[in-house]
Amino acid sequence: MQSIVSTSPDGSRKAVLEYADEIRFGPAYYHLKVDNISFGGRVFGDSFLWSPDSRFFAVQEWETTGETLGPKTRLLLIDLEARRECVLSRVDGGFIVPKQFEGGKLIYTKRYHGKGIENEFEIEFPSLNRWENLE
Repeated sequence: MQSIVSTSPDGSRKAVLEYADEIRFGPAYYHLKVDNISFGGRVFGDSFLWSPDSRFFAVQEWETTGETLGPKTRLLLIDLEARRECVLSRVDGGFIVPKQFEGGKLIYTKRYHGKGIENEFEIEFPSLNRWENLE
């Protein structure tokens, strides 16, 4: 497997998803580095999205990689200008996929592959009070 490199829309930033491993009979997962910010041992899926202004990077973070527990993922939003991150949503037994930035909203889906269910959601993120500073 290979790493995934994504350049922001304005070309000023770069995200690198470096192949880590894969779950048996399932998808690969990756370690993330955006610009000079490393997210250490945390693991991420290959679903991500840049905001049109290149300020925000939304990515699917995996909370587990054990196949018996099923996928537990969350939608992580990284504000590169303010150097902070925010967990927008979680899903137990499925995957979160960021779809589109629309003003101050992020549209995303929750996919439950085993059940064949996919639901779309949106969240207004600028005013959320659960932002944490990046190290």
